[in-house]
Amino acid sequence: MATDVDVQYFSHLNGLVLGNNWGDLIRLLDKALVTGISFTEITSASINEQGDVVINLYSAHNALLFQVVELTGFMPASLNQKYRIKGVPNTTQLILKPALDIVERSITAIGAGKLASLGYDIIFRDANDVKRVYRAKNPTVQHPFIRVDESLASDTGLYSSAYAKYAMVGLLEHINHIDDYENPDVLQLPFDPNDPAKNWRISGINGEVVRGWNRWYWRKRGEGNPGEQYADSDSINTNGDGQFTLIGDQDAFYFLTSIHVNFPNRKIMVGCGLFDSVLDKSLTQNWFLGGAITQQTAANFYNTIYNSPNMTMLCSGGVSGKFLVPKHDPVNPLTDHTYANCDITGYRSGVNDLHGKSLIAATSFPFGDDNGFLRGNLKHVCFSRKNHLYQQATPIIAESSMYIYENLYNNPAAGDVMGGFYFYMGELE
Repeated sequence: MATDVDVQYFSHLNGLVLGNNWGDLIRLLDKALVTGISFTEITSASINEQGDVVINLYSAHNALLFQVVELTGFMPASLNQKYRIKGVPNTTQLILKPALDIVERSITAIGAGKLASLGYDIIFRDANDVKRVYRAKNPTVQHPFIRVDESLASDTGLYSSAYAKYAMVGLLEHINHIDDYENPDVLQLPFDPNDPAKNWRISGINGEVVRGWNRWYWRKRGEGNPGEQYADSDSINTNGDGQFTLIGDQDAFYFLTSIHVNFPNRKIMVGCGLFDSVLDKSLTQNWFLGGAITQQTAANFYNTIYNSPNMTMLCSGGVSGKFLVPKHDPVNPLTDHTYANCDITGYRSGVNDLHGKSLIAATSFPFGDDNGFLRGNLKHVCFSRKNHLYQQATPIIAESSMYIYENLYNNPAAGDVMGGFYFYMGELE
C-alpha cells in the first residue's frame, strides 16, 4: 500500500504567527491552504536502504512529524512527489517516506522542498487584501467556495480595529466576484433566503455595531475561565502570539486556536468543508460549517467559548457544541440552514478516560440535525475516549495509523480536566 499524503497540518510550532493583528488569519490561511511553507536550501540529499529520502537543510526547518513535504526539481524525476515526515533527527535534517516507491538509489540533482499546502486555490481577493475566496484545487460540484472577510467598514457600519479579532466566514455554491453574495438563488451557509447578505453585513457604530453572522474568532479579551464574559468591544489584554493547529485536506479542514493566549490549553475549534453524507448529495449539499453564530452587538457581554449557540463545534455541550449544515429539504433546497448535533454522548472528548489503557481510543463522529435526520460522519476528526493531557499538537502512531492529538477546553462542567480530539492522518506504509 502507498503512504497517505492527503491530510496535512500546520501549527504555531512551524513558526507561523497568529497575533493580535488584523490580517493575521487571512495570511495564515493563504500559507496553510494555498502556498505551503518553503524550506531553505537543501544542501544534501540521499536515499537510504528503506527507500526513504533523507534531506539536510541550510537552516532550521521547523517541520513536525507526519507533516507532508513536497519535493520539486530533483533528478531522477521520481523524487518529485509528496512525502510524510517519518523522522526528525535534528533541526536541519528530515527523513521522508515517499507516497510512491522510488526505485533509484542515487540522486543526481538536488531541487527544492516545502511543507505542502492543504490543496486550495485563491479564487478571488480584494484590492485592500482583507477578503478571500478559497476553493479546492480540483473541485467537484460539491466543493463550496469559502469566503473569508476581515473587513471593518461598510456603507452602513464601522467596527473598531481595537475590538475582538474575527473573520466573517461562509460557504457559497457559486460566486462570480469577491462580493457576489446577494443572489437568493445561490445556496450559502449560513443562509437566510430572505436576506442573503446577512452573513456579511456590518451595521451600526461603536458598541452598537453588528458585524457578520458566522464568526471565526482568533483574539478576544479574557483570562479563559468558564464564568468570564466579555464584550467584543472590551480592550484585549493579551498581545502575544496564539497557539493554533490547522488540519485537513481539500475536502475539509479544522482550525483550533487559543483566543486567550494566556490559556493555550483552552482552545476553540471551527471548521468547514464536506462531510461523508448518508443522504443523496444531489438533493442536499454535504457541507458543514463551524463558528460563532451570533448577531450580538460589540458591546453585548457574552462568552465566546461556552455560552452562546454554536460557538465552538463539538465542544462544551449540546448547545454550544453545534455546527451548521444545509437543511435537508429536497422540495426547496434553497431554504435556511439547520444545526447539527454529534451523536457522541456528553461532548466530553478527551475528558473521560474511558479507555485509558489503549494507545489510541478514537471513534468516528456520526451526527444528525435538529430536524431529526441522520446526516453522516465528519471527515478526519475523531472523538477521544482517552485523556492524553497534551498541551499542543502531538503526533501519535498506532501500528501504521497516524494521528494528531490536539487539546481543547472541552466541557467546562468537568472542571479543569483538559479535553481534546484525534485527527486521523492516514497510514504510514
